[in-house]
Amino acid sequence: MRHYENLVIVKPTLTEEETKASIAAIEEVLTSNGAEIVARDEMGTKKLAYPIAKNERGYFHVVYYTMAPAAIAEVERRFRINEDLLRFVTIKYDSKREVTAWNDLVAKTKNKPAAAPAAEEAPAVEAPAAETTPAAE
Repeated sequence: MRHYENLVIVKPTLTEEETKASIAAIEEVLTSNGAEIVARDEMGTKKLAYPIAKNERGYFHVVYYTMAPAAIAEVERRFRINEDLLRFVTIKYDSKREVTAWNDLVAKTKNKPAAAPAAEEAPAVEAPAAETTPAAE
């Protein structure tokens, strides 16, 4: 079994439910081909460096897994067929040093707190208190 990482960019025009279903389909493709998913990292919606298929933004998702090398061709073929994906990249970790780095990434991802929705990240702004002035008689 070799160590792999897949970064996929999902179309931003999908609803939240469709995005989750698309990510579940991606992970199902991996597990049906014998992958053992070790960690996931949902990076959220980010601006792309350049427009892809007229999309300025994309939903980024990273999956860390181990799999037999023979199944990678089938996984990438199924990713190319999926119309919800703008781009994907598969990274293979070969050497002992790379596998150690992969293990560090997995540990960091597992310890990372869950991403909060963008609406909750911004601090709430309080309305200014109404000034009370004595009424002039």
